[in-house]
Amino acid sequence: MHDRILDIARLDTLNYESQQNLIYSALAGRFIHIILVSMAIAIAFLTVILAFVDYSIKRDITTPIVGVALFCAGLFDVFHILSATQLMSITTELVDISSFTWLLSSGYHAIILIIGTGMFLIMRGVGKTNDESSNTRFVTFISLIFILLTFLTINVLLNMKRLPVSAMSGKFYTHPADGVPLLLYFIALVFVFPKFYERYPSKFSLTLILSLFPAIFTQLHMAFSSQVFDNHFMIAHFMKLVTYVIPFCGLGLNYLETLRNEKQMVSSLHQVAEERKKAEELISGVLNSSTYGIIAFESIRNIDGKLIDFRAIVTNPVAEYLLRKLYKYPFEGELRGRTLTEIFFSPDDSELFPEYIKVVETDSLFESQHFSTTLKRWFYINAVKYRDGFVIVFDDITEIKENEIELKESKNFIEKIANNTPTGIMVIDINNLKPIYCNKELPQILGVNELDLYNADENVVRSIINPDNLSSFEDYTGRLFNIAEGQVVENEYRFKHRSGEWRWLYSRQVVFKTDTEGNTTQVLSVVQDITERKLNQAKILKSEHKYRSLFEQSRDVIFIINRDGDVIDINQSAVGLLGKSLGELKVLNLSSFFYLKTDWLDFQQQLTQRGSVSDMEVILTKPDGQRIYALITASAQYDNEGRSIFFQGIIHDITDLKRTEQARLLSQKLDATERVARTIAHEVRNPLTNVNLALEQLKLEISTDDDAYEFYFDIIQRNCKRINVLITQLLNSTRAEYLELKDRALNKLIDETLELAIDRIQLNEIRVIKEYMTPDCEIAVDAEKIKIALLNIIINAIEAMAPQKGVLIIKTTCNNDDAIIEISDNGVGIKQENIGKLFEPFYTEKQNGSGLGLTSTQNIILTHAGTIDVESQLGKGTKFTVKFKIS
Repeated sequence: MHDRILDIARLDTLNYESQQNLIYSALAGRFIHIILVSMAIAIAFLTVILAFVDYSIKRDITTPIVGVALFCAGLFDVFHILSATQLMSITTELVDISSFTWLLSSGYHAIILIIGTGMFLIMRGVGKTNDESSNTRFVTFISLIFILLTFLTINVLLNMKRLPVSAMSGKFYTHPADGVPLLLYFIALVFVFPKFYERYPSKFSLTLILSLFPAIFTQLHMAFSSQVFDNHFMIAHFMKLVTYVIPFCGLGLNYLETLRNEKQMVSSLHQVAEERKKAEELISGVLNSSTYGIIAFESIRNIDGKLIDFRAIVTNPVAEYLLRKLYKYPFEGELRGRTLTEIFFSPDDSELFPEYIKVVETDSLFESQHFSTTLKRWFYINAVKYRDGFVIVFDDITEIKENEIELKESKNFIEKIANNTPTGIMVIDINNLKPIYCNKELPQILGVNELDLYNADENVVRSIINPDNLSSFEDYTGRLFNIAEGQVVENEYRFKHRSGEWRWLYSRQVVFKTDTEGNTTQVLSVVQDITERKLNQAKILKSEHKYRSLFEQSRDVIFIINRDGDVIDINQSAVGLLGKSLGELKVLNLSSFFYLKTDWLDFQQQLTQRGSVSDMEVILTKPDGQRIYALITASAQYDNEGRSIFFQGIIHDITDLKRTEQARLLSQKLDATERVARTIAHEVRNPLTNVNLALEQLKLEISTDDDAYEFYFDIIQRNCKRINVLITQLLNSTRAEYLELKDRALNKLIDETLELAIDRIQLNEIRVIKEYMTPDCEIAVDAEKIKIALLNIIINAIEAMAPQKGVLIIKTTCNNDDAIIEISDNGVGIKQENIGKLFEPFYTEKQNGSGLGLTSTQNIILTHAGTIDVESQLGKGTKFTVKFKIS
């Protein structure tokens, strides 16, 4: 179909109706052209409206952008139809411009669609954000650009002075310029629209691809149309209409699908609501019955959308209880509505806040065991995103964590012990007698590598056992199968070492693990190489008979101890010296008999470092407190590797020798003191006599009416008497006393002495504690002199104690042939370096003391063949021990 050529001259020969019919017949093609283009334009306008409706529902920004592109193409079609119908003039030339504007509208349609879809392929981040305001701004901005670009292009065309030639005469290809839109459509079909559909799949993007097929056929018909408004021209415009209809149908299908989805969604929402109601009831039950604390928080954001805190919206009773009990927060009321920082965080625990923000922002899971430095407690914390917030599950696991730490430390401790002990340790599976664990020492003891040890079975073990020990080994394995809790299986056997020598092993097995029925499944075995011990035992057995009689018959104490001082062996002489039975001695430590712990440490140090000690003088004590002076000589015995394994030595009692020496020295000291005293007495008393005589003569010659002279005479006379008394005391303290010995009861003798000091005792409010032996024993003494000796000790004790706080303890005992008196106080004590000076004449620490009281006391006791010892500690008190022979 095409416009017929209208014969104007013929019109004049026709009536009005015929003229109208002829004109309509001539313009029929143009009318159809206008109708088809107008329908296409209408479809384009409807498409953009439906595109924005779809965007309001689905928020997919590709739909309105492509819809606006189709709308802009429709605007260009408006320009095309207005120009083709001469309703809008774009040139003064008298030519048909339909082909030219068609070319422009088709090309613009192809270009604007390629731009509208291609921008999403080039700009990968476009449309990926969830910010609706940002997406809306983007759609508005691009739509305005497309519309402005369309109107700008139309404006340029309206101002053109001359139109280019878009058609040419020919039988085959009449519109070559229409090949440009055709090429653009092919590019869109092959490259652009498929990738757009791949990235943004929908029915609309699929129909965009389908719309290219009629668009391509449109351009082919236009390229081969012979003239305007022929059949090709009309088919092309009809196909153009189809090009617009297909995307519109795609949007309609999108809308229908959206409605169907919404209907399904509504149905699903009803179902979800029911399920949610049930779930809420279930969750409420779980929350209220859970043993964990559970709190749901919603986010608190500032005006910029940044998370600044969280607000509690749901809590369970356990959370309320734990937080009130542990955190003891000051506010009243429930937790709901409180902020996270208000409930939980102190400055020391704020490092958890960024983790909760991360849970909300990245939809991740946070699980941790957190130690609160403020509360000094461990917590289990689990946080998961919930809407725009999160749910936290927490519990106090302090006790579990402490047990876990203790268990881990215990495990590490045990592993360190196992791997560093010189003893082999392994765990054996009782079913197949194969090791399942061994420490580092065991492979070295057995001379095998660890892999071979784990692969060893009963046959391998039998192949290395000495034939002489096979029977005992079989008995050992039989007992191992029947071992029960609390039983111990021991065995000694020889095995062939990797070096080829036969070595002795000692093994000790106990139950390590049992099953639910109490049957043993695993056994712990401790293995020791006792080859050296066996060899040493053989050597000792050979030499023991030779030296045992010497060991037992020695009058000195002979001992063997280990490195810690535990007695391994000791002879019979130790019984009399140390006051313990032989059985008791063999389970004691030698250090318990040392009076001074520094002596024991010095003895042990010399043995360890030098290997021997020679004639070391020490003080030992018996269980009853009796001190023994002894010389100790010892040496260390070593194994093949140069390690000391035990110490052996001799203790020689020098108590009698020591006391004899002390008595001899004391006797010499007293003799010397006596000689000095007599000399002093002789040399002082002669001048003193002359002074007294001269004083008497002076009194006769001077009148005694003058009181001043009498005062000075009295001073001279009183001091002369004082000097005479001191000389007498000095002589008495060093002179051998004449004794009148009689048997006296010891307890009664002490009571009589206490009566002499009763005034001092009561004046200072001293508490006296008597620990007398029963029955009383008798000693042969000069009672008056012994009272003087004991009274000196008691008076010194009273003067050493603070008034009202003093405690005087007097204890009497009988030990074998000795009667012992112990006088103890809780006074100021005596320095160790001054104890040896106590009995020296004129030594005293008192301001008005003469220093002769204890000298006289010692002289009296020694005259009675007794002994006196002193023990003292500064700040704790002093104890005097006096011994007499029982009559």
